[in-house]
Formats: sequence, structure tokens, C-alpha cells
Amino acid sequence: MHPQAAASGRRRNAAVLALLLAALWFGGCTVTPQALEPPPERDAPNVSTAAETPEEYRGVRVRWGGTIAGVENRADSTLVEVVARPLGRDSRPRGDDRSEGRFLAVIPGFLDPAIYEEGRELTVAGTLDGIEERPVGDYPYHYPRIQATGHHLWPRPVAPPAYPRGWYDPWYDPWWDDPWYRHRHPHRRW
Repeated sequence: MHPQAAASGRRRNAAVLALLLAALWFGGCTVTPQALEPPPERDAPNVSTAAETPEEYRGVRVRWGGTIAGVENRADSTLVEVVARPLGRDSRPRGDDRSEGRFLAVIPGFLDPAIYEEGRELTVAGTLDGIEERPVGDYPYHYPRIQATGHHLWPRPVAPPAYPRGWYDPWYDPWWDDPWYRHRHPHRRW
């Protein structure tokens, strides 16, 4: 092989490899919704830590999320009770069975309880402003409270299709849907 042809092949292989690596790099990036920016402080507590020592973390910027447990509209704001869940890289609550506790988010304005309904995923960014005691059943619970500066209601997950894309059924007869074919071949009915 000629030396120039070998060098050209190596350059082409290096270019293809660089494109593949770039595609993997940018394909794996996640985007946090703009309403949740800027990021929380580096030493921001989780929900259980903030509930244990609320005065230590008053005024600290946090980003927490989870599933909505209740919505209470007030005159100028909405109080949302959230069962905290760990957040993923995109700040979406992960759908596992772990919970860090519960927190209250005070969001300015009116939020429709038909949209912000129980079980929906919500991520809230804001500053901690104390503890509020409210009952969960008969148990008095101490909720860390966030004055929200931003929030994001995540879309409901979409159910996967009944048959995966590209699935092939060897017994499917596309001609069976044709009325002319069914009329001329009645023996094909089963």
C-alpha cells in the first residue's frame, strides 16, 4: 500500500472516531429546565437534614423534587405538599420507592389543582424559610418550607406501545384486512 493512502485512511478513521465520540458526548447531555436555574448552593441540605436543623439552613437556596401529595390555594399563593424523591441529572424526580421526607413549596400565584394533581412529578427551586407543622393522618409532621423562585411540572410518562417498533408478526396476514380478499377466501377465517 502506498504511504500516502495509508495516512489518508488513518486520518479518515480518526475523523470518524472523533464524530462518534462527539455524538456520544452530546447525546448524553441532559438539560435542566430554565425555571430551575441557577443551581442550588454547593452545601445545600436534603429534605431530612433541613427538617432536623431548620434554623441552620434558613435562606439557603435548594432544588428539591418529588411527587405531589396535595395542593392548597391561598389568596396570593399556592401551597404544594411534595413527597421528596432523589433527583436525576436533569433535575427530574426519579421514580423509585425511596423518599427523603416531605416538604412544602410556597409558589406565587394560582396553580390549578386539576393540573397539579396528586401523583404528578414536580421540581421546585427556591430558598428555605423555616418549618411548618401539619398533620399527616394523626401524626404531627415537620415540613421544611421553600419560598419558590421557580418550579417545573414534569409531563406524565408515556406508556410504551403494545408492540415494539420494528416488531414482526409472522402470522399477520395484511391481505385479511382487504374486503375483496376476505370475500374470495372465506376459508381463511379462524
